[in-house]
This record gives sequence, C-alpha cells and structure tokens, in this order.
Amino acid sequence: MSDGAGDWQGPRQPRTPVIELLPAAGNVYTAAPSRPDRPHYARALLLFFLTFLTTTTLGPVMVQLCRTDMMAQSEPWLLPSVVLRVWRDPALLRMGLAFSIPALTILFAHEMGHYVACRLYGLPCTLPYFLPVPLNFGTFGAFIRIKAPIRSKQELFDVGIAGPIAGFLMLIPFLLWGIAHSQPAHLALAAGETGAFLYLPGRCLAIVLATWLFHGRLGDGMILNLHPVALAAWLGLLATSINLLPLGQLDGGHVLYAATGRLQRRLALPLWIGLGLMGFLWLGWVLWCVIILLIGLYHPPVWDESTPLDPFRRRLAWVALILLVLSFMPAPLALVPVR
Repeated sequence: MSDGAGDWQGPRQPRTPVIELLPAAGNVYTAAPSRPDRPHYARALLLFFLTFLTTTTLGPVMVQLCRTDMMAQSEPWLLPSVVLRVWRDPALLRMGLAFSIPALTILFAHEMGHYVACRLYGLPCTLPYFLPVPLNFGTFGAFIRIKAPIRSKQELFDVGIAGPIAGFLMLIPFLLWGIAHSQPAHLALAAGETGAFLYLPGRCLAIVLATWLFHGRLGDGMILNLHPVALAAWLGLLATSINLLPLGQLDGGHVLYAATGRLQRRLALPLWIGLGLMGFLWLGWVLWCVIILLIGLYHPPVWDESTPLDPFRRRLAWVALILLVLSFMPAPLALVPVR
C-alpha cells in the first residue's frame, strides 16, 4: 500500500506483465534449417541475471503495494533510490528473494516444458530467454523461439501444452505454501479518491480453493494479504491463463488448433471479440487483443493436416481447458483507493 507521498497525482491504471511464453513457430512452408544454430548460453544467462535483479528489486515494492499492512515508499519503477533502498535493507532483500526465486522458477519450468518437447521432436529452438523490465514486477515473462515448421498436429499439441502443464505443476507447491502463510485482512475502501491506494491482485479459482483450504471462506470486506511466495504463484497463474487463451499462436491457440483443426479459424474471431469485451473489466485485455492481432489471429496450418490427435491427447486437451478455468482472472490487477 502506498501513502501517496510526494508528487503522486492520483491513481493510475496498474500495469501487468506482458507474458508471451511461446512465440510463433514460423512459416510452415519454409524449409527447416540444415543444422540448428549454436545455443547462445551467454545471452540467455545475461537476460536471466538481469531479470533476477529486476524482479528481486521490484518484488518488495509490489508486495508492499498489494498489502494493507505495509506502506510502500515508492511506485514500482527501477529508480536508483529504489535499488539502494532494497539492496541495503536485509528485510526488503529477503522479501524480494522470496518473490523472485519462485516466480522465475515457475516461468523457467514453463519454458523448459516447451524446450524439452522441442528437443524430443528434433525441432531446433532457442534457449529460454527472460525479459527484464524496469517497472512493475520486473519481468514481462520469458520465451523460446522455434526455428523450424511444425510438422504434425501431435507435435503442435505436445509442444504447446508442455509449457502450461510444467509451469502449473511447479507453481502448486508455491501457491499452497504461500497462501498458507498469507494473512486475512479487512479492506477499508475509501468512498472517493484518496492519497492512499492498493494494488488488488485478482482472484482465480485456484487461489479461491487454496484460500478455502487454509483460511476458510473470507467474510465480506476481507482480503488476503499475500505472502511474497503467494504473489509469485499469482504471477505464475496469470502467465498460465494468458498463454492458455485459445487464440492465435498462444499456447491455447496451438492446443485448440491441434484438437479441432480448421475449426479454430471459425472460432478465432468470436473468441477474440469476447476477449475484447473483457476489456470493460480490465484494460489489459484490450492490449492483448492488439498483441494477438500482431502475432496472428488465425493459426497457420501444419504440414500434416489429415492426421487427428489420438484419444489420449484429445482428453489432455480438456486438461488444458481445466487449467485455464483454474487460473483465469477476469480482472488480474485493480488499483483501489483505501482509507
């Protein structure tokens, strides 16, 4: 929570990380490279190290802004004053590490799911690259880039679903432990705009179920002050839900196309319009509508269009839908005035 000190000019729309964890696989009609490029280990390690620094530094600020029992000294920007304050204060640094280590572990598990699936099919791809940013949670996620066309629906499905499943399995222990160590609190909303405000993380079904398990049903006006580990799991759930949106060349788009074939092209526009309407709840969905248009609303064909998925993978597609239902947040982050 922030006290609004300084030159704060009123509530701003909260920013949320733009996480694209499996970019487009490329033109299916181009020939595969004769040999894969050499992995750029130095580049991958540098981006990971920078992301570790930004998430560790900005994590404590976001934790404070999301809790009623803490007071943030600044907004989540990577300013020199913020860096010095966090890295000189052992308590803040521990809070930052409690956020950054599980958050990056979840994102890394997601990307390694894609990476291992690509290696099993002999698809050349890059190492996982993290994206550090000097604001908000300190990262826009991570990605790998596939450097060859997908040959079959089975390949497309396995590569697409491997990331969300790996990331979700990794975040479960962090979610349970973090929610168990979070504290219920009363949220005193202000009638109008005030100098104090709170970043209110959205709730999805997975968070609700974990809260019921450890704290029971929260009463009216009650929220959960999230432990840093729980906030990291929240970020992982947000990444999972965005990537499982059944649109374009997101993971969910890959799964939907592999399971339904060209039916995806008939479903794409209605689903995209539905996502746009969700922008009335959270403006970030409008941004994602634009991103999906840029990367392609309609999924490109694979080489082998005629061979359908086997029954096991068709059942696994329903698992992907269940993960989307468990992790989806209609309004992931809200900025509310408090007393």
